[in-house]
Amino acid sequence: MSEAVADPLSPRCSLLLSRPRIEEYQSLGPDRFLPRPRDTRGRFAKGSSGNPRGRPPGIRNPKRRVPDLVARPLSPQALLHLLERKPDLLRPLAAQVLAPPLAATDPAERLGIDLSSLRTVEDFRQVLAAVMTAVARGQIAPAEAARVARRVRARSRALRRCARLTRPLARKASLAQTPPPKDARV
Repeated sequence: MSEAVADPLSPRCSLLLSRPRIEEYQSLGPDRFLPRPRDTRGRFAKGSSGNPRGRPPGIRNPKRRVPDLVARPLSPQALLHLLERKPDLLRPLAAQVLAPPLAATDPAERLGIDLSSLRTVEDFRQVLAAVMTAVARGQIAPAEAARVARRVRARSRALRRCARLTRPLARKASLAQTPPPKDARV
């Protein structure tokens, strides 16, 4: 068998491999095993933790995220354990499971009151009496009655304002329609 003789190393190649020049200029970065500075409470000082800038704005805290029950349903036992640990998640989880609430109907509409037809003080009194009677009978809640009363008061104020603004116009119109007094000296 013939012997294969290797070519001798070229001087260019041997110079590259003989000296560790790359290591001279390579930055090793901060030593990750050095102790990190701590604040008075023993936590990492600002800018010295593994994530110096912290969580970016707009990214919610993962501990407070609500799991999506539609995409990944939980067993009843797992859901119970989750709610025992985080009771503040009850309302958002219930909103995922329960049907949305019905649209609230206007209490004045339920009582058959048309607020746009109110014109006189007597109309306002009758409406407020009907609202108070409905509260006494339990047909509407006191908060709903207060809402109707605020709307009645707003309507009353608007009508009074309109009357106050139209009075000067009515006076001018009546003065323009009356004939000037006749001179008795003719």
